[in-house]
Amino acid sequence: MQEERFEELAGDITVERTVTLPSDPDSVWERLTDENQVGDWMEGDVSIDARPGGAITMTPEDGAPVWGTVEEVVPGRRLQWSWRTDDGLPTQVEIELEQVEEGTTLTVRETLLPWTITGLPPQWGGSPFPRASLSVAA
Repeated sequence: MQEERFEELAGDITVERTVTLPSDPDSVWERLTDENQVGDWMEGDVSIDARPGGAITMTPEDGAPVWGTVEEVVPGRRLQWSWRTDDGLPTQVEIELEQVEEGTTLTVRETLLPWTITGLPPQWGGSPFPRASLSVAA
């Protein structure tokens, strides 16, 4: 089964990208956490409650909706969440900002996680089943 193969690789698959932007960290942070701006760089409709325990959802221009939970917020410095599609494997996204002479270095790291499902996705809230929660082991 495909999920079992991916489960064995959880934590071993990470994609990382670093770019230096000609903006100060506060401006970059606003683009990451303001719902009116974050969708521009994530290329989709994004809703983010940028606080630990807050919800994050994204409907990409192409692809399945993604939903999850914000785990860590250090304003102007670090943002982390875990999310998944309804039928996909979960990942953890870490975004770090560092002020440098040229502006701000932004690093995005996404890691495949092991997963267990303890409920239904948030959009199924009207269901007779309990609301969703995603349990992940880092």
